Amino acid sequence: MSPALSLRELRKSFGSLIATDGLSLDLAAGEVHAVIGPNGAGKSTLIGQITGELRPDTGMVLLNGRDVTGWPVERRALAGLGRSFQITQLVHGFTVEDNVALAVQARAGHSFRFWTDARSDTRLRNPARHALATTGLTARADTLVEDLSHGEMRQLELAVALALQPQVLILDEPMAGMGASDSRQVVSILRQLKGWVTILLVEHDMDAVFALADRISVLVAGRIVASGTAGEIRNDPRVRAAYLGEEKIHA
Repeated sequence: MSPALSLRELRKSFGSLIATDGLSLDLAAGEVHAVIGPNGAGKSTLIGQITGELRPDTGMVLLNGRDVTGWPVERRALAGLGRSFQITQLVHGFTVEDNVALAVQARAGHSFRFWTDARSDTRLRNPARHALATTGLTARADTLVEDLSHGEMRQLELAVALALQPQVLILDEPMAGMGASDSRQVVSILRQLKGWVTILLVEHDMDAVFALADRISVLVAGRIVASGTAGEIRNDPRVRAAYLGEEKIHA
């Protein structure tokens, strides 16, 4: 069985800066795979190459066995690649449910010109409400985006990503800017997704990483220097020297 996501020898340079340096990685279907590393390790460049925002200089990106290296962002999304952003990307002036319904509409390939009619279209509303229930936002369905807390906005962004029915979900620092309570809420939501969607988690919150990840890969200077279970990564002296020594690690 092909990996859900396979990265083959990805290389990307910006002038003399090598951002990814022969990076290869496989994600099995249904697993949560975390990528950690210090600032400047190449994590953002890696995400850009997976999602199609950046074209690798060499190498391949395979989604469920298909070579999508040359595909644009939108085509990858329709093929089952979803993502959340480090900085929240939502439509202000619309309600929580409206934002998720827009994603359902985009997934179906409909034009936004018909949004007025779409407000009452159950083909859009029902999947949107399901995504809100999954992410714990049902009670906030009629709330305007700008009236949400930061943590709720991150939950909504996850609901929007899920509304696109991804097979592989790229999460770019979903805990960024959150307090402990909000982080625990998001970890709880992500635990519910384990097994039915493949997740690549890029995150600085090590408590969240160790709570969620089936496997962890450590990225340093564009290369994966170690990959393994949470226990293996915790106890790897190379990892401690390169990264974990910078963090407060909990057992």
